[in-house]
Amino acid sequence: MRNHRLLQILVAGTALFCTVLKSEEPVSHSEPQQPELTWCLDHFSGFHHYEDVAEPYGPSVDLMRELARRSGFTLRFTPRTTINRCFRLMEEGQVDLMSNLKFSEDRAKIMVLLPYETTIAESVFLLRSDKRPLTQFSQLKNLTVASIRGYLYSENTMQFIQQNRSHVAEVESIESGLEMLYRGRVDALISPTVSTSDAIFSTSSYQDRFRIAALNISTGNNAHINIGVSRQSQYIKLLPTIERHIKAMQTDGTVKRLYTDMVLSPRIKQLKAKPE
Repeated sequence: MRNHRLLQILVAGTALFCTVLKSEEPVSHSEPQQPELTWCLDHFSGFHHYEDVAEPYGPSVDLMRELARRSGFTLRFTPRTTINRCFRLMEEGQVDLMSNLKFSEDRAKIMVLLPYETTIAESVFLLRSDKRPLTQFSQLKNLTVASIRGYLYSENTMQFIQQNRSHVAEVESIESGLEMLYRGRVDALISPTVSTSDAIFSTSSYQDRFRIAALNISTGNNAHINIGVSRQSQYIKLLPTIERHIKAMQTDGTVKRLYTDMVLSPRIKQLKAKPE
């Protein structure tokens, strides 16, 4: 009986001692985990490089990383993914973000489009040895023209392509379009100005081989390029925060510094020089 009483006292004392020690231990304050938003993208010459690298880099990437930092989320990248597949993934909510997008009603149905810069109109690229002075769309009707499949052209260009499908060849990429033009399989390539110029300057065999026609495609409208947020994203509640920081980055010059000044290479003027 006495031994049993001593055992009870010992157990009670041990429990009390452990409780005191536990109460003196520091409380763990783990940092809340940031939401992870996935950006769906492909290689887009001049904006984000995604060839033979584990992670993309370039002006678009710098801009998106800064937006993620300010908005409080971690930015993840898909593997290289074609733009049409990205649209499907955005519609399903399997990815959260896209960038460098022009506005269209179809796109606005599956994502919220947040403008951050004005667009640069596409251009007509010719071989430098081609001396034809192209200044209006009607002159293209006599040529075999390549266009980029899936690219959202300006209204005037889209109208020309739709009305002249018999001599407009769709190609999968800027690079394949330039190669067809280089080899004489088409007479002209209608393609994004910045990305196509960058692809030309990045390929040694293309130096002094191409020029931009004098045809002015600009319609005079200040259309915008946008960051798209999937309407089915599980993080759609972050939308006001993302939108607020995009506007702040426009106002404080971050968009111009990280993006606009980087993509507008002065070398584009070399391609616009008149043929000799």
